[in-house]
Amino acid sequence: LGSLPEGARPVADRLKKKWGNDRGDAYDTSPEEKWEELKRNLDILVGKNAGNKSGNNKAAKKLSTKDRIQIEQFPTKTVFKYCYPRLDINVSKMQNHLLKSPFCVHPKTGRVCVPMDPAKADDFDPFDVPTLPRLMRELDEYNKKQQSQEESADNKEEKAGVTHEWQKTSLREPFEAFRRQFLTPMWQDLRRERRERAEEAAAATGDF
Repeated sequence: LGSLPEGARPVADRLKKKWGNDRGDAYDTSPEEKWEELKRNLDILVGKNAGNKSGNNKAAKKLSTKDRIQIEQFPTKTVFKYCYPRLDINVSKMQNHLLKSPFCVHPKTGRVCVPMDPAKADDFDPFDVPTLPRLMRELDEYNKKQQSQEESADNKEEKAGVTHEWQKTSLREPFEAFRRQFLTPMWQDLRRERRERAEEAAAATGDF
């Protein structure tokens, strides 16, 4: 009510007095019912409600054009202000806010932005993603484990499958999923397009 335009001050005072009463029906009014009642009172104030024509006309005639426009736009502006997603211009234009880029690191939390498997969306926990301290600890633990183990057959097979540092950490599963679901299909599409262009060029020149 405090954000209502100045021209709607009578409505704000009346509803504040009504809703401030802790006895009777006012105490049981839900937020949705209050919102509908507020919109209904604003319509009456600007003369949109046809139920009380004499009262509507008198109140509406006292409003300036500016007040009338502000009152009519108030419900829509309020919905946009409190219910619609807000855009942060810095997130869209500054390089240190590229939180949507795969495997970038949040500058404050140190969490790594890992790709999410859509098939396992319900199991995804944003607070359980790898962090820089965790990755450093995993690398140290992996190297210590390799140094302490004997050159057994199993250990040789395990080392043979590790060619990159990220394969030694909890980034292995999300990176392999990213490569399987995105990178590999993308490269396949690029190769197919390149082959089709080459075939079209060969057909145009007669060079088969």
